[in-house]
Amino acid sequence: MTDPILEVDDLNVYYGKSHALKGVSLSIDEGEIYGVIGPNGAGKTTMLNAIAGFVEYEGSIRYDGADLARVSPQQIVRDGLIYCTEDRDLFPYFSVHENLLMGAQFRDDRDAVQDDLAMVYELFPRLDERREQEAETMSGGEQQMLAVGRALMSDPDVLMLDEPTLGLAPVIIQDISDALERLSEQGLTILLAEQNSTFALRHAERLSLIETGEIELAGTSAEFHDNEYVREAYVGVH
Repeated sequence: MTDPILEVDDLNVYYGKSHALKGVSLSIDEGEIYGVIGPNGAGKTTMLNAIAGFVEYEGSIRYDGADLARVSPQQIVRDGLIYCTEDRDLFPYFSVHENLLMGAQFRDDRDAVQDDLAMVYELFPRLDERREQEAETMSGGEQQMLAVGRALMSDPDVLMLDEPTLGLAPVIIQDISDALERLSEQGLTILLAEQNSTFALRHAERLSLIETGEIELAGTSAEFHDNEYVREAYVGVH
């Protein structure tokens, strides 16, 4: 049995006197999609921000065997742990193509960058059609595709996605779903934080439910499907 590629142990985050995360622990195996579900404000984004090095925390975060406590966000990206934020953080006046190239700014494998560009355009044909269009003029769904595509251009070993379906039309959610299936088949490890529990349950092999900063339930997708509380409180609302 191999060690987890990403391991979070007893993670605590404070915003002033507010205890935002309370002893959160989870481990993710290489090549799996791991889902974290829960309502807005439960702590999902705070957890991802801690892993990405954006907020101070107590506890332990280990990535590929290394402790991230003193690692800068820039080095975390260079090491292959890539965060696609809920806000997308696109360059609004850059074209689709320019935004994608920005995702590869820390890479020096130029031939592989071109291969990954082709892969992203194949994964999201809408981006190929709009490669010269400025990001700010695109629809929300197209911007989400661009944000995911730019994250992929960083050549991730682990991709963290924060609310990738939030506010999107069903047809765009299906496009994102198809992309996740392709990426999973390619062996990419994905940490998926989602309010859309149905979407997360469709893709994740294992999940955690977080409420008010604490993990309330962890298990396989099948166990979540069989859990009456999850079905009534989460699955039934989508």
